[in-house]
Amino acid sequence: VNLLTSSTAGVKEEAVVALSNLAYKNVINKVSIAEAGAISPLVNLLTCGTTFAKENSAGALWSLAVNVKNKVTIADEGAILPLVNLVTSGTAIEKIRAAAALLNLAYNNYEIQVAIAEAGAIPPLVNLLTSGTAIAKEKAAGALWNLAVNDKNQVAIAEAGAIAPLVNLLTSGTADAKAKEDAAGVLLNLSDNDNNIVAIAEAD
Repeated sequence: VNLLTSSTAGVKEEAVVALSNLAYKNVINKVSIAEAGAISPLVNLLTCGTTFAKENSAGALWSLAVNVKNKVTIADEGAILPLVNLVTSGTAIEKIRAAAALLNLAYNNYEIQVAIAEAGAIPPLVNLLTSGTAIAKEKAAGALWNLAVNDKNQVAIAEAGAIAPLVNLLTSGTADAKAKEDAAGVLLNLSDNDNNIVAIAEAD
């Protein structure tokens, strides 16, 4: 963790990759990494790191945000806006990992759902539904699914033009099963709004 604040870019890159690997699919390590103070420097690398560091910091935060306590810390440390910026204008890998981090941050946390929407995440996530790679589309749909639990976000997602690309993703012969599941989940949540029901029917 101390290496994340090293003055050498290469050392930071190696440290963030190591932490990302340690956090991946390991519940205990997710807690230990956060308790060791890694979240703040990881968030800092989202804006100040090299492209490689940004990609892997987003990946590490994606894994760490599975933990309920960690996601609050990640949001409190200011990760949301730089993650949104990566979704908007990052590399293909940055977009995937940042969208996935937002997906995990938004899951089952109303305050973070609101904060993500207020940071401007919805339009770039919707844009990924059409412009992103197959994996990016899946992660964007997953993030929108979690954000669409919120009533206000349901309106914002529809207004951002998400319904048509979600329907296309659901009916696409090339989309994988997980992307279709996520698209269906977003549309299901959006259908809690009467106006959205009409728009979904018209897009079908």
